[in-house]
Amino acid sequence: MIDRVRGLAGFLVVLSGLLFASVLVAQPPAEAVRLASEAFGERLEIEVRDLPRDRAEDAIRAAITEIHEIEVLTRPDGAATDGLGALNRAPAETAVVIDRRLLALLSRAVDFCVWSQGAHGPLGGQLYDLWGLHRPVTSHPQPRDLARGSASAHCDRILLDAKAGTAELAQGTRADLWGFAEGYAVDRAVAVLEDRGATNLWVEVGRIDRAVGDGPAGRGWRVTLPVVEGFTQPLDEVWLHDRALVMANVDDRRLDIAGDSYPPFIDQRSGEPAGGIQATFASTELALDSQGVATAMLITGNRLGTSLLGALRPLPSVLWMIGDGSGAPLLAAYQWSKLKTR
Repeated sequence: MIDRVRGLAGFLVVLSGLLFASVLVAQPPAEAVRLASEAFGERLEIEVRDLPRDRAEDAIRAAITEIHEIEVLTRPDGAATDGLGALNRAPAETAVVIDRRLLALLSRAVDFCVWSQGAHGPLGGQLYDLWGLHRPVTSHPQPRDLARGSASAHCDRILLDAKAGTAELAQGTRADLWGFAEGYAVDRAVAVLEDRGATNLWVEVGRIDRAVGDGPAGRGWRVTLPVVEGFTQPLDEVWLHDRALVMANVDDRRLDIAGDSYPPFIDQRSGEPAGGIQATFASTELALDSQGVATAMLITGNRLGTSLLGALRPLPSVLWMIGDGSGAPLLAAYQWSKLKTR
């Protein structure tokens, strides 16, 4: 009997060892997994550090798919039947059922329009067409056309119905989510990754970065700002922890018209390209908000911008590069030191 008990005990020990080994095989240790793609004409990279490789790769691929879906939905002339193109093609003052994600983005962009006093919102499509943002133009816009385009960009010229899932544009208004879409796509990617269990991750599309968690070494995720004309070293280095950081740069997508070159950021109040600011950096929790702030601050400048920022909660961190590109820019900061000490 004792021998039988000993034999049974030995069998159980072996069995438990096999079960333990199988658990180890089923749950391999987490490692850094990074995949790259392209979206919005920019390089896209996503890194996950706290999931087994197979789960991390599946999560990243799902996040990349989400970004591409947002890219399709937000094209002003896109073919998606529930996208921005469908809204722009519909007869004026007609309620159009659109994707719920697009509806949420438009709603937030309208908030930015109101907050920025009309400088930057989602209804500047007529102005962007006049200046050749999406398709080249051969002649400078006429003042009367700019006045008409500016009027069409007023914040109240879109009606959103969250319950019905519809959007409706006023006569002559054209929606365009330039300065919003990429940031929102990054946020949607983060949401997909978090839904799949990731808590230590990084998403980057062009000059838009968002980080969640402690990063590679527990300090957060390091971002080195670029070296700009007039400086021999990078502007700064920050560590992101549950934050986004966005750069808006006038040289990224120049508008060339009849031998002249203009920045791609249009002040929707005047219809004219922004001037006096070379670049801005903005950091908030969300990439959408960071992109909206960075773009608005490049358009308004640091004087009005500082006043506008004081109305936001929590306060964002912003850095302006002031100048016309002919020499070293002056730097102006708002709550920037708090970003560096987080």
